[in-house]
Formats: sequence, C-alpha cells, structure tokens
Amino acid sequence: MLLKFGPRFSGFIEVNSALGKASLDEDSGKSSGWALRGAVNLPVRERWNVQLDGQFAKLKFEDLSDQTMDFGAHAYYRRENRYAVGLYAQYERLSAETLALGPMETSAGLEGAVFLSQSTVLGRVGLGKGRLEEQDASKLNGLIGARYYHTDNLRFDLDAGFEQLLSDDAALKTYSVSTAANYRLSNRPVTAFGGYRYRSSSLTSGETHSEDMKSHGIVAGFRYHFGSTSLKDEERNGPLWTAAPYLDY
Repeated sequence: MLLKFGPRFSGFIEVNSALGKASLDEDSGKSSGWALRGAVNLPVRERWNVQLDGQFAKLKFEDLSDQTMDFGAHAYYRRENRYAVGLYAQYERLSAETLALGPMETSAGLEGAVFLSQSTVLGRVGLGKGRLEEQDASKLNGLIGARYYHTDNLRFDLDAGFEQLLSDDAALKTYSVSTAANYRLSNRPVTAFGGYRYRSSSLTSGETHSEDMKSHGIVAGFRYHFGSTSLKDEERNGPLWTAAPYLDY
C-alpha cells in the first residue's frame, strides 16, 4: 500500500540558550547551556500524521560539560480541534561528565492530546533502556503538559516530566518542571519565547552512596516556522509533540 502525503508539510527550527544555578551534592555554581532543535510534520492520508524531530544541546556546569543529541519519531491520528493519539520512539545520545546517565538511551510509548477552544492538554508515557553506573538499565518516563492560548499567537506553556533509570545496583530519578511564554509575530514566521525551568535528579548506588543534583534557571530563544500561519495553527495542523526544550537539559 502506497502512502499519499498531504500538502501541509510544516515545522520549525529553533535556537535557545539557558542561564541558571546548579548544585551537585555539596558543590554549587553557575550553569549555562544552549540548544538547536527542529521538528517537521507530514500528513499521511486523512487525519494520519508522521512527525520527526531532533535536538542537539550542550550544558556547562563550572568546569564540567555535558551534551546530548536526540531524535524522535511519532505516528499518530489527529482530529483537528478535538484530540490526537499515537505512538512515539526516541533515541538519545548523552555524555556523562556530571551525573552518570550513560552513553545512550532509547524509549517508546504512547502519547495523546485533547484540544479545547483556547487550550491543549497533552501527555506521554514510555518504557525504554539505557546505561547507569556502567550497567544496563530499564527506563520509565512520562510527561504532562498544558498550553493556553491568549490569542492564536500568544501562548503560555506548563510542562512536568519524570524519568527513572533502574539497574541492578543503582537507581536514578529525575523530575523537571518548566513554564514558558511564546509570542509569534503576526506578519512574520518568527516566535520569541522565554521561560523558567527547575530540575532535580537523585542517584542512589548500593545502600550508602547517593548523589543529588538540582538546577534552575531561565531560558530564551527564537523559533522560525514554515507551513503554518500561527502558533495555534501549527499545533492543531503541524508538529504537535513539542515539549519545552528546557525540560531536557
């Protein structure tokens, strides 16, 4: 069976940067980071969609530096202004100079969204695998988010995420919360955004060894859109599964 692609190929390219403070056990200091990401959405037949996205991010904490590269794929059914439901898969490559996450993680699961007249509620839950303390680890992750549209081009976001890595001898739990305001120019396909993010990680190894890392800060950036006429139009007809980038680094 051949796939017939619809005419509404749309997406965005984004660059953002972050400044904040972080603490690792007894050490604390300033943190900074930047990220480049993008997403594209292809309608496949009526109401069926495929979304592809990717991101490269780099975070610096004092003399330590982490970087991540991840790619995601989504296949889902969407009824405009009603709901969307589908499957996703994600591949993530990480460095491990601060809190040991391992070189690679993969996950897959379910995601869904409900569209209201001025808001959207969406969520995701998935399972996967990775590396923790140089051992194979199982992964559980989830995300819930809300979008409120004051106008079609002024949107406020709230996202919360959870991730757990569990190996034979260690466990890592991470929680993230972020808020953001997004404003898209009415006569230009450009959005400026800014927000705040808090992240807390706890690593337990054996019965006595544990490490805690907390960070918070502000993030700002710009997004260039193609194939859409407003922020709301992009979400309802283009890339949908776009949690705040600062939730991840």
